[in-house]
Amino acid sequence: MTTGVEPVERPRSALESTAPSVAELDGTCALSRDRIGGKAWSVDHMRALGLPVPPAFAVTTEGWADFRARGALSEEIWLQVRAGVAALERGTGRRFGDTRRPLLVSVRSGAAVSMPGMMDTVLNLGINDEVERALAAETRNPGYAADTHRRFRSQYREIVLGDPEGAVPLDPWEQLRGAVAAVFRSWDSARAKTYRRSRGVSDDLGTAVTVQAMVFGNLDALSGTGVLFSRNPNTGERAVFGEWLVGGQGEDVVSGRTTPRPLDELAVTMPDVHEQLLAAADLLERDGRDIQDIEFTVESGRLWLLQSRPAKRSARAAVRAAVAMADEGLIDPATALRRVEAEHVRTVLRPASGAETDRPPLARGESACPGLASGVVVTDPDEAETRAAAGEDVVLARPTTSPDDLHGMIAARAIVTELGGATSHAALVSRELGRPCVVGCGPGVVAALAGQVVTVDGGAGAVWLGEIAGKAIDQSVIEDVAQLARWAAVSPDELVGLLSARSADAENHSSATHSIENGRMTAGTSPASDHALPHTTPRDGRTQQHTTPVHLPASDLDLLRLIGIKGRVAPDAVADSLADDAAETACADLVVRGLCATTPVGVRLTPEGRGELARLLAAERETVDPTVIAAAYDEFCVYNAELKEIITAWQMKDAATVNDHADTAYDTAVLDRLRAAHGQVAPLVRRIGEIAPRLARYAGRLERAVRRIDGGDHTWVARPIMDSYHTVWFELHEDLIGLCGLSRADEAAAGRAH
Repeated sequence: MTTGVEPVERPRSALESTAPSVAELDGTCALSRDRIGGKAWSVDHMRALGLPVPPAFAVTTEGWADFRARGALSEEIWLQVRAGVAALERGTGRRFGDTRRPLLVSVRSGAAVSMPGMMDTVLNLGINDEVERALAAETRNPGYAADTHRRFRSQYREIVLGDPEGAVPLDPWEQLRGAVAAVFRSWDSARAKTYRRSRGVSDDLGTAVTVQAMVFGNLDALSGTGVLFSRNPNTGERAVFGEWLVGGQGEDVVSGRTTPRPLDELAVTMPDVHEQLLAAADLLERDGRDIQDIEFTVESGRLWLLQSRPAKRSARAAVRAAVAMADEGLIDPATALRRVEAEHVRTVLRPASGAETDRPPLARGESACPGLASGVVVTDPDEAETRAAAGEDVVLARPTTSPDDLHGMIAARAIVTELGGATSHAALVSRELGRPCVVGCGPGVVAALAGQVVTVDGGAGAVWLGEIAGKAIDQSVIEDVAQLARWAAVSPDELVGLLSARSADAENHSSATHSIENGRMTAGTSPASDHALPHTTPRDGRTQQHTTPVHLPASDLDLLRLIGIKGRVAPDAVADSLADDAAETACADLVVRGLCATTPVGVRLTPEGRGELARLLAAERETVDPTVIAAAYDEFCVYNAELKEIITAWQMKDAATVNDHADTAYDTAVLDRLRAAHGQVAPLVRRIGEIAPRLARYAGRLERAVRRIDGGDHTWVARPIMDSYHTVWFELHEDLIGLCGLSRADEAAAGRAH
């Protein structure tokens, strides 16, 4: 409810000079997002653009720091909050707690980095029985006044008190003080702390509080609330997309408790409001140069904007919007490429299952990675690489796969195995590569398929004879991917690899920076340090500090074993994995000695190199107590099953749903499982390094992966060839199999090395 009274003009410094921990959000606030939070920054920026936004102020992160140190809201800051409320009163012509023209407010958390676990918004704060009667008399709508009071009591009990039967304060000022303190406390909620650990966000960043004058979507038939996207977040189409709910407030549209209506209905009932809303969306998108997610309220036919932020989007929308905005001149091609991830491209180019056929499949197994691909079946990874390099489409079929097969898996269009399930090596790696994959097809399948042209339907878990056309990928998708590839100066087939490499090389761990691309503001957090990594705890409960990573010069065995396991690897990646700058020169020496050969993607072992590696591994086995290493391997296998389940959960939300990493709470839970598993297994990995000194490097490599994940670079969970927790784990598994004198085939048959 509004009166149309404009905010009182005043010098910029009037409030700030007396209230350094409170900032009025009148469109001229010069404080950074770090200090006032993302929501407050959005409010201030929209007001600077001249858009209709209810008056608001922010209690800054300095106020949070003071609260955290004291454990309570200081009187000095409370006086500043009251000064902020006075500014809202001047801007609305209403009075907080008044029984004639009362002002109600909303209270929102406002960290610079949006995160789950922070306190939800409290609406309608400032109401009590007397204020309810005043609102009923003023609006001649007692139903609205009662609904507003009911909503407030319910939210305050749930969000601030945490007790559905709790006693809500009658004094509006006491309500406000309690809500501000609750926001500050929510920064240290268990869920918020877990999220920050998973994203490498500093615990010292803190939260602000946004206090804003209420406008009421529940006032009358010309009132409501809605959400608008400046472009369709599912398709990227340049057409507004949104929903609208008459008589709603706050989270009503997105809560799922009610069914909102299409935004087009607003155009019918209130065409002027609809036109203003579209104009605001266009302005905000041009200003932010990205798809905007806009929250709005209409009160008695008057539009108010509450928040605008970059929108979450599907893979298709990410690709379409990036290309379209570059074509429109909103962003440059380099920015468009930065906005598209490798998984976006994989997803939009993944064909659906093929045409219906009455023929029985040649093989059936478990779906490991969806998609459809055809090619001639080969059973040797070297042959797959050679034939693919010659331009032939190949399908790699193996009893089971190992890191030794990686080069062939990369070359193949699809992968089929006789053994294994959804957590097998073939399944995990195929999902990283985006290759259709069917696993666990049963004994004899490799021999039966060899040499035939087949179609692998990864989604259906079937292998069909011949080429079966998939449902056609929309031509617009192909054109968008081709445009991105032209900007990147690579072929469309190479685009995914380039985007993956770009992500892998990003130094997110050294600067977990969050930026607004329009250049108005950049806010960063402190880089995650080694000290931020949680201590590992052995099963006996004793806390143990991390060991210092091993930095011994790499031997021939170190080099040949790593190259052999990775299949094809760039010398600089070898040096990075072994933490030895001299390894690049050593790789060149191996080529000169004939033990390795160069390929377009890195060095590989020659037959002579494989022979030398086998000799060195045999000699190493003679130095290790077989009983001790066998016991360590048995213990490793217990953890191995759990680790593969965690990686599978990171890749797939369920058997039919690829994880698009849009669900932050889900990803956070998976990363928590990974950290817990690492804490359990780390003492064993260090003990393995004591049993077999060459394997001591694995402890440091795994801990480095966790540090990178904690720093926000989640490519370090699982990625092909390059180091990640997943790849390093599999390499350790291979080394343990070898040191125990076992073969992968035997271990796979026993169910321990799929």
